[in-house]
Amino acid sequence: MKKQNRISHLFLNGSDLQNREKEVLEGASGRLNFIPKRLLDRSHWWSSKEIGSFRYEGEFKGKKAVLKIQGVKPMTSEIYMIQAFSKANKSKILRPPLLYSSLPWDDEKRYEGLVLEFIDGKKVINNPTNANELKEFFDLRKEYKKSCVVNPWIDKPSLSLSEEIKINFEKWREASFKLYSTHPFRKKGDEQLINNAVDLLVKNYKGVEPEFQHGHFAANDLYKISSNEVIVLSNLYWSWKPPFYDAIFGYHWFIYHLARLPNSTIQLVGQQRDLWLSKINSLAKTDLDKELLNLALLERAAAGLNLDALSIDLKSPIAEYLVESTREDLKRLIDTL
Repeated sequence: MKKQNRISHLFLNGSDLQNREKEVLEGASGRLNFIPKRLLDRSHWWSSKEIGSFRYEGEFKGKKAVLKIQGVKPMTSEIYMIQAFSKANKSKILRPPLLYSSLPWDDEKRYEGLVLEFIDGKKVINNPTNANELKEFFDLRKEYKKSCVVNPWIDKPSLSLSEEIKINFEKWREASFKLYSTHPFRKKGDEQLINNAVDLLVKNYKGVEPEFQHGHFAANDLYKISSNEVIVLSNLYWSWKPPFYDAIFGYHWFIYHLARLPNSTIQLVGQQRDLWLSKINSLAKTDLDKELLNLALLERAAAGLNLDALSIDLKSPIAEYLVESTREDLKRLIDTL
């Protein structure tokens, strides 16, 4: 068994992958017999210039494929994560992408490489979304809870949920002030508000057991390649998280990503938020579920006000509103709990 990754913490270690992308791409492509053709994306921490990984579309043994380079050493390799998920998976619908070839982490070259199946499919959730897409997304979550997480392949952390949350927010606060020390939408009382939320989380998560789950179960990570086959991406993030974390994570980032739409409005945000929350709130079947759901929402709202909402492009007409609405959500959830 392996230890879980804490990818967001790696930002504080620094990364120079953005400066050696060309050299790493050439080296890995040669070692793997991969022919790169087009950059697909780079993975940044929030809106920093530093990248942790990048992906290229290209050709491998005469077929379309994707090369993913991981340039910051994870605790547990994505190679292992994909292989272990594939082995433990009982779902006939959800699966990881096929892994064609790989290079394990090399301490000298400072990267690991994966040649993966090219996914020619459609996102389950589009931006903006609708009730039908959300029904499918939450139906798939139900399938994954039933068939993908029964046999964990990552060790349960020795730290409690309360301890994990304390450490996370210490790291994220440091990252927040490193990136956005003079952010125009910060308010004087925000730090105290976040501290109050963390205190509540630490107190209320005492005795609550974490659950094994996909720690990045989001709108951009589920691709439908046929009527009954869906690919799950971001497999680096399988880990132990608070209950309902995987129901909130996708919603949390989806709302912030509305700022990327050219004609996004406050009204659209409200309408999309209502659609997501009606599905999320329907997951709570007992009073304990309701409390755990509110705790998961509180954790994400505190993370949002501390850092995530601050990463929204300031040129977006709804950027300030998204920070302010995160602040109001946080206040409301603190009062609720």
